[in-house]
Formats: sequence, C-alpha cells, structure tokens
Amino acid sequence: MAKIDRLKRLSALAVMLCAAVPAAAHHPEWQSHPVTPRIDVIPPLGNNLPYSHSARYNRPGYVTGKIAYWIAPSTREAMSWHRAAHLGYYANHAPRMVTHYCFPKPWEVLGIGARTDTTAPAVTTGPAPMSQSTETATPQVPPGIELVPPAELPPPEQPEPTLGELLQEAR
Repeated sequence: MAKIDRLKRLSALAVMLCAAVPAAAHHPEWQSHPVTPRIDVIPPLGNNLPYSHSARYNRPGYVTGKIAYWIAPSTREAMSWHRAAHLGYYANHAPRMVTHYCFPKPWEVLGIGARTDTTAPAVTTGPAPMSQSTETATPQVPPGIELVPPAELPPPEQPEPTLGELLQEAR
C-alpha cells in the first residue's frame, strides 16, 4: 500500500514538473538579435543555362524515357521515348525530329462543352415548324428555270444467278 502511494506521489510530481517547465519559459525576443544578410554563394544563372536534352532533340533522354516507360507506359514522355527507341534515334544519334501531321488533332475535332442532359425533355431551338409537310411544299425556283418531272427509268435487268443458286438448280 505504501509502495502504491509512493508511485502516485512520484507520478504526480513528474506531471507537475513537466507542466511547470513550459510555463516558466519565456519566448525569444527576435527584435533584440542583430540581422545579418545572407550572401548568395551561387548567383542566379538566368538564361545562360544550356538547353535540356528534350528541348534540343524533341524527345526525352534515353534513361529518363526508359524509367518513364517502366513506371507509366501511357504517358507522353514514355510514348515518345518508345517511338524514338524503335526508330533508332538514340542508337544513331539522330538530330532533332519533329513529326508533322496533316490532319486535325483529336482535341481540335472533339466537341467542347458540357454533355447534353439525356433525361431532360428535348428543346427545339430552330425556326417554327412549317404548316405544310415538306413533301407537298413547292420548292422555291429562281425565275427562268423550269422544273421537269423525272424521266421514267426502265425496269432493272435480272441479276445473274449466284453460285449458290446455280448449285441448287443443278440438284
């Protein structure tokens, strides 16, 4: 019993000491310290950096492209590396290659905007419907042009029999 009482007192004393230490501490006074400017040892290089491999050759570096191909083969970098590697650009030290396409890009052809709501009722935004049907309406013809009815076409000729029909007749 006395041992438990001692442990309680000791743990209470430890808690009080831990709680009392931060309360007695004071915050540092930042304004009292002298300010020393930091010297830039490496100056900024600006525009004098050499062009990267991908900017010079329009393809990623061999090692970086291969790593990108291992990680995610469907990325642009990995696909361009794969194409350049199979065409032998790395092995032959080929110069910059730029592919020219003679058709619109997919993002130029695809429609831009929100999808249409299929659950909403159809809304017509065109002109009001005509009172006559389109079959009975007379077309507008410029003056001086006469409409002629279509000529009667002869009936179609009988098609030649197919191989299957000939084999059935032969039986």
